[in-house]
Amino acid sequence: MDSFKEQLVTRKPDNTVFIKRAGIFVAALLIAVLLFLFLNVMSIILIALLFFGAYYLIRNFDVEYEYICTNGDLDIDKITAKSRRKRLISVELKNVSDFGQVKEQNFNKDYSIVNASSGSSEDESYYISYKDSKFGMCYVLITPDEEMLEVIKTYLPRTIRR
Repeated sequence: MDSFKEQLVTRKPDNTVFIKRAGIFVAALLIAVLLFLFLNVMSIILIALLFFGAYYLIRNFDVEYEYICTNGDLDIDKITAKSRRKRLISVELKNVSDFGQVKEQNFNKDYSIVNASSGSSEDESYYISYKDSKFGMCYVLITPDEEMLEVIKTYLPRTIRR
């Protein structure tokens, strides 16, 4: 019987995201005013394109991660602006070398880190350590719910289940 579980995790914006969004909006507004002052009526199309571009850039800060666990394979996709999907990483859970909860963990500096967590300090984040063909040794940071955590734990090697 096949095992399948998926979870959608929304990345919570921090203060830097708010500052970047405000900066993009203010820059678009200043450029629009300058275009209108120097080009007058002909600049309306350029101003419309400018605000469309600013809206497009601001929406790129809306990030979600989808965890899909199918028969021991954990796939993590990044969804940007609820419209563009990109596969971040695929992990065979039987090949995981370490798994645990992130609590001010000192990660090995030689490892690559793929952060697919919610970004909130309130949520419990976990790390998965394994060897990837593209990234070498890496940590994957995730924020699974209880059901996803149980599914992941069933496919982990017995030596690292906790």
